[in-house]
Amino acid sequence: MVGASQVVHVDRPEHRGSRAERGFDRVSLGEIAAAAGLSRGTPSYFFGSKAELYQAVLEEVFRDREEATRRACRPLVSWAESESSASLRRSLTEAVSGYLDFLLEHLSFLKLIQREELTGAARLRAVPRESKAIEEAFGAVRAAADRRDLRSFAVGDVVLLFVSLTFFPLAQRSTFMASLGRDLSDPKERRRHVRLVVDQLLHLIGPGKDA
Repeated sequence: MVGASQVVHVDRPEHRGSRAERGFDRVSLGEIAAAAGLSRGTPSYFFGSKAELYQAVLEEVFRDREEATRRACRPLVSWAESESSASLRRSLTEAVSGYLDFLLEHLSFLKLIQREELTGAARLRAVPRESKAIEEAFGAVRAAADRRDLRSFAVGDVVLLFVSLTFFPLAQRSTFMASLGRDLSDPKERRRHVRLVVDQLLHLIGPGKDA
């Protein structure tokens, strides 16, 4: 028997990029069922309506995003809580790289967010999607600022910079980034971009490039 979680799983936007590109209004429950290899009535049986199915998909997508972000930011929290002389630069590099890797593996997640933004994000606002992983990680770093000889910084400013230099370039990979000739799917270019992001973050929070 097919469970509700299986229906959600097979129709996640990251697994079904065409539906993320076409949007909520241009995809029918029948198409979703066909793409998932299910009978036409299965999605309706478990979710009742396309709107309820879409909400379930969004909730699972954002849960996955939060889990991946927490994994990516774990080195920052560990650095802040430790007394070792480990490099902040290295921890930042791991966090930025991890978050970029998640986004690159889930490009349809970016498309979904962009499409929701263009349509006013009413459906998105109805979904529990609060993400605190990045904010909490840099909050831990901020709490260790005096002990670690860092600058006093606003956590919100650092979160804005972190997300702007990771999410935005991939959301604009076919337009703005293409005009710069930068393809973050290329490992060498991605490493260069990670260094750029880390340099900017250290400019805000660290005493110097070797922090």
